[in-house]
Amino acid sequence: MSEIRKLDLGGREISVEFERKRIRNINVRVRRDGTLYCSLPYYVSMKDAEGFIISRQDYLIKSIDSVIKEEKTRSLSRHYVDGEIFEVFGEPYVLKVIRAPKNICRAENGVITLEVTDPDDYKTRFMTYEKWRRRIIRSVIVDLCNEIYPLFARKGVQPPRKITLGEYRSFWGECFAKRGELKFSYRLFEKDRILIRYVVVHEFAHFLEPNHSGRFWAIVEEIVPDYRELRKQLNK
Repeated sequence: MSEIRKLDLGGREISVEFERKRIRNINVRVRRDGTLYCSLPYYVSMKDAEGFIISRQDYLIKSIDSVIKEEKTRSLSRHYVDGEIFEVFGEPYVLKVIRAPKNICRAENGVITLEVTDPDDYKTRFMTYEKWRRRIIRSVIVDLCNEIYPLFARKGVQPPRKITLGEYRSFWGECFAKRGELKFSYRLFEKDRILIRYVVVHEFAHFLEPNHSGRFWAIVEEIVPDYRELRKQLNK
């Protein structure tokens, strides 16, 4: 089970999610929304974990500010107007906006057609596109989980109890083995399907091995022999 606490870092109240795992060291990362996630070994006390974070507060605050700035820049760089280029599963698509009775988005033959009731309203264009993008990538992720799971069921893995997607920027996927949850980033929508499949396999492998040990990579390699190259492509 995870626990969320508030810490004073640099005079700012920062939300931190703590979760105990079978790991050797304390790990902290900055999430897209400016909060922190901390995984810690079972033998480390919460007080020591908090002290670890506080001892690195200068670096973490700078990282938080950098992430928030990046997100603001990213959101402002998109206008959702005719001619903009969007990545859809690794391929470039041109956006076409038209007036229509309902807000609908679809993609085919290299074109994303954004049908909206008010083409001049940015929020309508943005929300229509985002709703469509999230629905599509969620469907792809769930389908891949259903495809991959039988390969792990043979190894005694129980089906995931929960599959969550979010605009995570610090990771592509994450496995919470104890509570049977898998998390994936909506940003995978822009990646080639073969890379998305690798991410799904990677996270399922964590149900068997929590660390990135030799055993873990051997499990991944059984299903994705070229995982090394795919991993490089994913993180470019």
